[in-house]
Amino acid sequence: MKILPVGIQNYNYKNRSFSVTNYYITSNNQNFAGLYSYPVVYPFKPAFKGDFFENNFTKKVEGKKYQGLGLMEKNEIGSPEWYDFSKVGWRYLSKEPLDWTTAAPKDFYVFIQANALAEGYESAWVRRFNYTNRKIALATSHSIDSRIVKEPPSKELRKDPFKDKSFASNIDELLDTRRHKSLDKPVTDKNGNLCIDAVVFDTETTGTNTGDSSKPLDKIIQIGAIQIKNGKIIEETAYNQLINPEMHIPEASSNVHGIFDKDVEKAPVMEQVLKPFVNNYLNKKNGIIVAYNSQFDISMLNNAIKEHNSYSADELKPKRYFKVIDPFLLIQRIHPYVGASKRLSNQYRYFFCKNMDNAHDALADVKGTVNILKYSLYYLDKHRKDKTQPLTIRDVLLFQNGFEVPNIDIPLDAQGCNARVNFRTSYRPVSLSVDNYHNGYMLTAEDIEELLPDIGKANADKLINDVEGAKIDMKQPNGLPLNAAETRQKQNAKGMENSFYVMKRNFNKVLDFAKIDAYGDKSKEEIKEIITQKAKHYIHKDSIDFWMKNPNPFDIKEGNDLPDFEISKRVMLEELEK
Repeated sequence: MKILPVGIQNYNYKNRSFSVTNYYITSNNQNFAGLYSYPVVYPFKPAFKGDFFENNFTKKVEGKKYQGLGLMEKNEIGSPEWYDFSKVGWRYLSKEPLDWTTAAPKDFYVFIQANALAEGYESAWVRRFNYTNRKIALATSHSIDSRIVKEPPSKELRKDPFKDKSFASNIDELLDTRRHKSLDKPVTDKNGNLCIDAVVFDTETTGTNTGDSSKPLDKIIQIGAIQIKNGKIIEETAYNQLINPEMHIPEASSNVHGIFDKDVEKAPVMEQVLKPFVNNYLNKKNGIIVAYNSQFDISMLNNAIKEHNSYSADELKPKRYFKVIDPFLLIQRIHPYVGASKRLSNQYRYFFCKNMDNAHDALADVKGTVNILKYSLYYLDKHRKDKTQPLTIRDVLLFQNGFEVPNIDIPLDAQGCNARVNFRTSYRPVSLSVDNYHNGYMLTAEDIEELLPDIGKANADKLINDVEGAKIDMKQPNGLPLNAAETRQKQNAKGMENSFYVMKRNFNKVLDFAKIDAYGDKSKEEIKEIITQKAKHYIHKDSIDFWMKNPNPFDIKEGNDLPDFEISKRVMLEELEK
């Protein structure tokens, strides 16, 4: 069946949409008695409104190297046409943080576009977890929409402060307004300024096992914290303590946070740190506890408390999940479709258009958490229904747990997220004109011949000859599956020559099958890397279909989920005032 255009009527140039388009449908399907043709009214709205964003935003930002016009190459008549992907990536964009003292909305959204290009280019999440194969974003389904957090826990877990992490239990506690009176304090004053008292903390650990008792539980190796008084960070309260876990720190964990056994060998053990931190720092006098992805950090802290209580008469009270503000959850409720990854550093890029310095250092993560917290609280305060009634900590916690708070004008969908935004409008496929776009790995006969002096004839022969497993992930260079004829052709080809691999790990897996060896003064791994770099396949001056975050603020009314520019700017200017 084909849908063929007859004519376009009533194109609205103001909002860049077709109100009516006439089509006729033809079919020569054998189930039809002959060829039929009939008119149909078909509403059509091109993704990203064609080149509207490009013309009205991208090309209006000059003087930058890795965003705006700086990302675009000119064609033969001097017009910007291709996005140069040799300049796309966070490692480049991070060199051009937004200047919040002069930033206008167009600068903000153009930065978001450059970050969206980097995210789509560098992360498989955008390509794999989009609205065509998922109802909701991946991170949200794990942390907000899973049965573990939505449903009440089993009887043996309910009311167990060490294990009960259910949103349902949290809401039960918070709805009892006769209890926990400290939660009824306002978050903002009558002028809309933060007036909250809080302790923001973060941990670095030996790993991620917080509850699987079949293997050793992981332990805290660093605690970072800072206090907020009347809405302002008190710098002199900064807390940054390394802890000796009395166990080996796995290399995989050290590679994330940069803390090795030698760094903590002379640090105090948890028993020396725990009681003063819990009693003197995380106390009611200093305010509500705040932690990004609090279920992890509170679980780690409670594990340490439980171990302490098992051999000490001086018991410490575990921290309750319903009494912790978690910006990780808040930002997902408010902006579920800003960024494919909800990792703190990745969210920070979208909201504040800059790098979060020293990410995965506990104290640096704390300071990043403060800014996401402030954004979330300002956003909720802005969306109060009754401006005469202040937003309270209890209101924030109820919203965080998926409860529709009467004084917050944010309807929640079935997942408990902002119902005014949607996945389909927020992440879209767009036809993009690109140059230097790396889309996979392929070795031609010429490539292998050029590699000879660097890798040796024996390794070159291994690439040419049949390699067990060499057909993994074979696709066309445009990423589409091979048709039957192409599949037979590839299967008849020898070794890795002219076989296309989308993923680097699959290409490297085949190199392992080929048994690539060291050559000259280069190790086996160095030889593999030389081959991999040579095999990089690029698309030059052509169009591709590209999944990315929609940066167009004109689509907000249709559900595009974007940060609030004014609130992001307010948070950043407050940071500059410190």
